[in-house]
Amino acid sequence: MFESIANCSAATKQQQVSLWRVLWAELKPFPGRDLATLRMAIACTAIVLVSNIFRLPFQDVMPFFVLFTAKEEKITTAITAALTLFGITVSVGAAILVFKCTGNRPEFRIPGMAVEIFVGMYLFRILSIGPVGFILAFIVSVLQSLVDLFPTPEEAVHQFLWLWVAVALASGCAWLATFVLFPVPANRVLQRDFVSGWRTVSIALRRLSSGSPAGSQKLLRPLANAGPIRLLKLLKLSLLETRRLRQKREELRRLIAALDKITRLTFSYSEMLLKSSGIAWISSSEKAILGRIAEATEYFEREFADGFVPSGPSLDKNERERARTNENSSAALQLVEADCTLEDLTAKNSEAGSEEAPGSKKSLFVADAFTNRRHAQFALKVTLAGMIGYLFYTASDYPGIHTVYYTPLIIALGSTGATMRKGILRVAGCLIGGVLGMICTIWVIPRFETLGMYLLIVFCVHGLAAWVAFGNERISYIGLQIALAFDLGVLTDYGPSTQIDPIRDRFIGIVLGILIISTVFALIWPEDATSIARQKLAESLRAIARLLNLGGENESNSRRIGLELEIASHLAEANTYQEHAAFEALIPGRPASKGPDLERRLPW
Repeated sequence: MFESIANCSAATKQQQVSLWRVLWAELKPFPGRDLATLRMAIACTAIVLVSNIFRLPFQDVMPFFVLFTAKEEKITTAITAALTLFGITVSVGAAILVFKCTGNRPEFRIPGMAVEIFVGMYLFRILSIGPVGFILAFIVSVLQSLVDLFPTPEEAVHQFLWLWVAVALASGCAWLATFVLFPVPANRVLQRDFVSGWRTVSIALRRLSSGSPAGSQKLLRPLANAGPIRLLKLLKLSLLETRRLRQKREELRRLIAALDKITRLTFSYSEMLLKSSGIAWISSSEKAILGRIAEATEYFEREFADGFVPSGPSLDKNERERARTNENSSAALQLVEADCTLEDLTAKNSEAGSEEAPGSKKSLFVADAFTNRRHAQFALKVTLAGMIGYLFYTASDYPGIHTVYYTPLIIALGSTGATMRKGILRVAGCLIGGVLGMICTIWVIPRFETLGMYLLIVFCVHGLAAWVAFGNERISYIGLQIALAFDLGVLTDYGPSTQIDPIRDRFIGIVLGILIISTVFALIWPEDATSIARQKLAESLRAIARLLNLGGENESNSRRIGLELEIASHLAEANTYQEHAAFEALIPGRPASKGPDLERRLPW
């Protein structure tokens, strides 16, 4: 059962697609993306207009924090805004306290910066809400690094407090815009994803029936790679936002598990057809099963489009049982399993019971927070990379490249491959934003020195950044960097910008910072993505063992569904880390990873 479901993951990694196809898949429109982009473009333009009217400091970072805080739906935006406000409040308070203790004594302040980075990045790894630790490390250490730029201690503290105002105002503006301009609740996004998922599966099944397994694979590959993680996250947010959905929690979890399982089984069947002598031959019994599954998926698509939580299609049980008896003996195992999944889903959805899943006790810390030494090693590596960058730009007396200090803190992630991937996205975003900033500074703004044109440029550039930022996580970080690079180059002063040196200097600092942290992560306690992928697969195998040990009728159905979702989530995470491993191959002289090759030795 589980081997056939997991077989699709191997194919998803072996299939390579062109860069342009990937870019189109990530940048193409989807429902709600246009309104979310318009909302954020308006919010960023409004915050720039307000900062210009009142001459507020830190105008160049306010639009970035608007985009950083705003999400696709309301509940995540509210949570992010609250966490950002909490983080900036604690960070500014800690920065003032540390500055009071160290003063203008570099021999105390510089070691204090290192301690701040270590503590913040350690919290980033062990806290279940890791971004709070990152905000603490980043804001406090960055403020300490800028102390030398202020003539007096009073001016430094004054700027610290203005930074709090800027971040709080930007986060509040993002929250207000999300709740006022085209508000989208989390359950609507969940509904859209359900409709899109069932539609994709139904179209793929129809293509299979018509003898096109390659076309079916092409449709199902992104859905199989993603797994149920996004749907589960949206379900959790929807339950927080809408109380009435809590009665339907188990039904929705069952539907998420069924959608993921049918996707993987169909993908595995398509792969089997492509590998079998190159001829996509489908028997009549398999076509009958494919048609029956396609009808059920189309029904779920219509039900989710019209409302929420369908009760399941009405089917003649005797007719279905008679068909299964005649067809299952000659049909492929994947199709039989998918057919049984839909039948179980229909039967369970029609039951009146509303069994609750056993809730797991939530903790502020991750499970291995104080037993896994890699958390402390990660914090030490980031501290070393950041301090190397700080000493480099201060010793060279080149403050324009101060981003060499910030970059290691910003892009540091759990594995070397993930860190390098984020660094490449940062470079790509900064290139696009920097080029747009130079074009506006050299050609556009000098020819149209009016406030209206200035705001139109801000609106257009941040609209582009928001469009990218609201895409898949593969490229969403590029959108944030487009906005940041443009803002730091164009919005540094009130009025038309006249210099392009800041854009060049910051880009040089970013490239140097990426080189520094990549070197540190590759040489000191390396955490390669392939090893983490194996850990996720091991967790999946342990979950499979627990699922096999469950009894039949006496065991909780919600427990079984929970384990199936856990298995699928671990497989999706393993696939993500395996994709990150491709970036580690860019490191020259990197030794081959120990252990068997995942794509050849493991079933997924």
